[in-house]
Amino acid sequence: MQSEIYLASIIISIGGLWYLWDQGLKKLLLDFFRERLFELRFQLFQLAESGQISFDDEAYRALETLFCGLLRFAHRVTFLGFLLSIREQFKAKQANEYVDHNAQIELKISQAPAEVRGTLRSILSETHTMVAFYMGVSSLLFLLVGGVYLVLRVLNVVRDETKKASAVVESEAYWAESRRRPAMAA
Repeated sequence: MQSEIYLASIIISIGGLWYLWDQGLKKLLLDFFRERLFELRFQLFQLAESGQISFDDEAYRALETLFCGLLRFAHRVTFLGFLLSIREQFKAKQANEYVDHNAQIELKISQAPAEVRGTLRSILSETHTMVAFYMGVSSLLFLLVGGVYLVLRVLNVVRDETKKASAVVESEAYWAESRRRPAMAA
């Protein structure tokens, strides 16, 4: 009788912790992620507003499309979505239908005026970091894998793969947003 009570209390405790994670902390992290993306998008807007870059510049439009896609689909940035995106990218590469949106954004930034290139790169780099961070903390499984990765990173066993990890998700968000607003991505 006592073992059934212990088992029931353990199951209820695990369910309660999962509920707190899923309905509480995870939503707070999503809000934090979106808020930081809005701040980065505002930094980009301030560059254009001050006249340092044109609103019609391809680098500005590409980054804005990326931000709009990430903001719109932030709730879909998960470990499972990451794995499915990798699978779809692999299929697209085999079918010669793959478009590397991150390389296109980098190219557009390299063609931007020299005085704002560094700022645009730092905005994009912070975006990579935020996507990787949110992807890491939005999934319990990825959080565990991320913890092991961080320990290995501190020990210099592995190198930083933040850009590669976020590039998959960013590419999906950019593609979806550019399909929705083709005039912005052109």
